[in-house]
Amino acid sequence: MVAELLKKHPNDPLLLRYKGLTLDKLSRHKEAVVVYKQILAQHPQQVPTHLFLGLAYARAGLYADAEHELLWVMEQSESEEYRHWAQAQRTHLQELEKKTGHEVKKKPYLAGKVGISYDSNPLFLPKDKRLSSRSRKDGIDYSADLTIGYPLVLQHDARLDVLYLGETLLHDRGARQVDFTSQGVAVDAKQRHFLGPRPWLFGERYDFRTEFLRSDLFAVIHRILLSLDTSFWHRTRTQFYTRASYSNYGPDGSNPPRTSRDGFREGLGIVQYFYAHNFRRYFFVKEEVSFAQTRGKNFDRSGSLTYFGIHTPVDFLKKTDLDLATGLDYGTYPQFSSLSALDTNERRDLRVDVYAALTHHWKPNLATRVFYRFIDSFDGNDLFSYKRHLAGAEVIFSL
Repeated sequence: MVAELLKKHPNDPLLLRYKGLTLDKLSRHKEAVVVYKQILAQHPQQVPTHLFLGLAYARAGLYADAEHELLWVMEQSESEEYRHWAQAQRTHLQELEKKTGHEVKKKPYLAGKVGISYDSNPLFLPKDKRLSSRSRKDGIDYSADLTIGYPLVLQHDARLDVLYLGETLLHDRGARQVDFTSQGVAVDAKQRHFLGPRPWLFGERYDFRTEFLRSDLFAVIHRILLSLDTSFWHRTRTQFYTRASYSNYGPDGSNPPRTSRDGFREGLGIVQYFYAHNFRRYFFVKEEVSFAQTRGKNFDRSGSLTYFGIHTPVDFLKKTDLDLATGLDYGTYPQFSSLSALDTNERRDLRVDVYAALTHHWKPNLATRVFYRFIDSFDGNDLFSYKRHLAGAEVIFSL
């Protein structure tokens, strides 16, 4: 019956999955692997297929590949049932490896993206042209982000990765003075614990970054991020997080007690995800409160961020996803005072951020994206108010 249906619908993912399950039960594990990979070529985020591929790899004796797929399900699936199943199978796999003398191989990995975009205001020039001697400059941005990682610890309920982080943003024409480069390292730890029947994923991460404008050192930043993920209701995920950083920006300005940006910045937030029945579509809402205590009183800040969006496959475009998001970032600077006659108001700002993107998945580890972003920053004084449009394309990859 399945074979007859496949003749009529050769690319149907459900029928192909039944075919893979049948081949796997007949001990034709490597053939099942080929079928599951065929499904993932069309639907790279399909959780059940990643799980069954991991099981087929395990039965074929390809333990490292099985480990990779089961870990993917444990980390990416929003279904509590699938996470539990993958965890149980991974525990069984590790017990089998001990008996057979096989060990899971730890392999380095790479992920990144490169892009090009039109930028209407790379210098963040104010809306009021009288407040700046510069004429408005638009131009082209060239961006690249790269992460190289290695798992120092890789266990069924815990992992510890060391990471290299690189980021570059280059501009053409009159905005080259704000060409930006960041280099850094990070340590990222995750542990899974069960409190009753509910799994909790604890995350701890430390980043160290050095940032440059052109060839000049711009900032040295230390950051700690703590997170806690769980699912309270069916087809939902809740993430709590807190972040803290210390930044040293080098030159402190003409009056350091007021103009220095060095200091601590903290944030406390929650992100709530709501998923459709197939977990391919979701809606999220994010809320964060933030604070900054800096050496210069002009940069002490209290603020809040509200952000929400939707992710959905585009049914009439195969292997393509749509992301839409928008947010409001509000901040007050209670001790701000101007060093210039241009501004006599206390500084309060509100930033509106709108984002839209289409992502096409060519392979599980290769995608292209086109995007548009609009930023409109309001302020109690026009000196810090600006508008910015960005539109471009990115190539996203992993190895």
